[in-house]
Amino acid sequence: MRVRRYRTGTRGNGSVPLLADSRRATRFLGLRGGSGGVVSEEEVGDLFKRYSSYVATIGLRLLGRDDELDDLVQEVFIEAYRGLHQLRSPEAVKSWLARITVRRAIRRLRRRRLRSFFSLESLPSDARLADDGATPEEKAEIVSTYRMVERIPVRQRVVWVLKHVEGETLDSIAEICRCSKTTVQRRLRAAERALQVEKERH
Repeated sequence: MRVRRYRTGTRGNGSVPLLADSRRATRFLGLRGGSGGVVSEEEVGDLFKRYSSYVATIGLRLLGRDDELDDLVQEVFIEAYRGLHQLRSPEAVKSWLARITVRRAIRRLRRRRLRSFFSLESLPSDARLADDGATPEEKAEIVSTYRMVERIPVRQRVVWVLKHVEGETLDSIAEICRCSKTTVQRRLRAAERALQVEKERH
């Protein structure tokens, strides 16, 4: 599925801002690095520059829309800033950020549902989910699939997107979602059954 992968660019044009230096990154996040901070400005800026596109891509695919993306990315890196000093292994940064992103996205999805925006009509017809190289047929299929995905329970949606869109393994999804592999398999089967029902309705 040729779902769009976010690239850093300029805030306001539908992408996460490319911040060339650590001071601009900390200003975007509303943080104070350096003296008195838990981590330095340079660490915060480097973390943002290296992983903001990754976080935004996961966020877009989980949320299914980009109007909340800047806020989600900001929330993720603010939480990361506060907990970065506790991270013992540099190799674990990527999966740790993925866990934060999933947790924050779940909160947003639940709020959206509670506000009655989480419905078939909640995904705009011009939602930019497809990769630029996708054919019109592929783009239509992606939007149609996400319309159906929006109707299934949030936790099922998360594992389905991580497996079928992000291409994560079951073990990796279990780590990201902080649950057992058996739970991931159960949620994935439930999601696939629910999507099959939705397809049959259409």
